[in-house]
Amino acid sequence: MESLHDAIKEDLRAAVEAFKVDSFDDVNIFANRIMANAVFGTDEKIFLHGFFLKDVAVTFMVLKTRKEATAYSTAKSHGFGYVGSLEKSFSSFDEENLWEEFHKYYDEVRRFLMSDFEGRSYSNNIEFTRNAFSWLVKYLGEHRDILIDANNFLLKGVLNEMDRIFRVHSGGLPEVALISLIKALDRYYDYFRRVHEKPNGRIDEEKLKKDVFPYIDQLEAVYRQELKISEIDDVLWNLVKGWREFFIQYMELPTARVAFEKGIELPPELKKKLSESLVETLEKKI
Repeated sequence: MESLHDAIKEDLRAAVEAFKVDSFDDVNIFANRIMANAVFGTDEKIFLHGFFLKDVAVTFMVLKTRKEATAYSTAKSHGFGYVGSLEKSFSSFDEENLWEEFHKYYDEVRRFLMSDFEGRSYSNNIEFTRNAFSWLVKYLGEHRDILIDANNFLLKGVLNEMDRIFRVHSGGLPEVALISLIKALDRYYDYFRRVHEKPNGRIDEEKLKKDVFPYIDQLEAVYRQELKISEIDDVLWNLVKGWREFFIQYMELPTARVAFEKGIELPPELKKKLSESLVETLEKKI
């Protein structure tokens, strides 16, 4: 559908313009639009540009607040080059090459997410990363019943470990693909548990086993076998499509709130007296 491709090209152009001026919130919006627009068509691969672009946006939201100017400028040059390549490759892209380029970008930018201590101490250890990821994907499969509890953080906990390990030890394309699949599953599951949560804080077990557990089996299977990009994209597309359809139905998820117990409120006069007393005591000690 030519009109759909034209719309996504404009989304990509807008994302490039937003990236230039550090408007990463907007880059994230345009990435979401690409994935949302892909739902309207029959080409199941064009969502990939939006999925990868969203990862770039989220990463640079973090980098912008953490890194000193020089390091940030270097990281941004890598990011801008990659975003530009996404725009250029859209008209005639090869999905395997698209994944390889994303892996290359992912491995380059991770270095800027390290602390100074990490940068001076860690070297690439891809074998360790692969063994750790195998353990984590097995752990996810064996502990999937935890997902019945609406308050669990199992998927986010697994992602946290994977992100930490890849950041300091690097990893191959299969590891980047696995992280991507679990990120997509986590976005899908965040909506799923909202929709199917029961008053007792449990999620509908039958729906969970029908609509979520098969994805865990699929991502475990594609990671354990020889890398097949087409199979990864099939699973990833189903998760992205489900997530975007949930968005149409429920829009943005409410921001999680943590309740704190309210302390004792002191009268203004007492606050003033305590403040004056504290100042006098400090002056005497000085």
